[in-house]
Amino acid sequence: MNQHPRNKSKMYKAVIGMVVFLLLAWVAFRIFGKDSEPLLSRDQAELAVLSEYAGKVDSLKLQAGAYIAVLQTEQGRYELTLDGVTGEILSIVLLKRTDEPAVQPTSAATPAPSGGAAVTPSPAPTPSAQSVVSQEEAVSLALREVPGELDDVDTGIDAAGAYYLVEIHTSDGREAVVQVNAISGHIMSVTWEEPDGDDS
Repeated sequence: MNQHPRNKSKMYKAVIGMVVFLLLAWVAFRIFGKDSEPLLSRDQAELAVLSEYAGKVDSLKLQAGAYIAVLQTEQGRYELTLDGVTGEILSIVLLKRTDEPAVQPTSAATPAPSGGAAVTPSPAPTPSAQSVVSQEEAVSLALREVPGELDDVDTGIDAAGAYYLVEIHTSDGREAVVQVNAISGHIMSVTWEEPDGDDS
């Protein structure tokens, strides 16, 4: 009499086990199957690098859905990681510097606006002057643009590429945020922050 409930229990376990197996098989197929977008070819990946940076791609390999490129420029040797589908550059690492970068500072410091935040772009550099600048170089360029004391440095990336945000306190108590292009070193913008004062 007790065998009938045991048989039902075994049948439920078998059905549940089969459902779990089928679900895992479906998930594995979705992850490892060819449902994803096609990867860029090696030529397309190399073109994506060279369209952003002047130099020569020494090596290019596909690794876990991303391309790893080694780029030789006049300034040094860099390792770049590209999204294997879109070609977007995800990271840049300096492997070896050959000499001082060819980044030229912009002209005289941008005058501060009297009130509010304003953006003052600098002229874009020529393509031959493109290089990857270090954080120290970005700080130096920002301090040439807006003389003062370094407060903080952040990095970011957007559709235009990688950049540094350098916060500078000026001698007259104001704060400027200088956006420096991480590839070319040119000053993308200078934003003046409102001073923290008790204006009530």
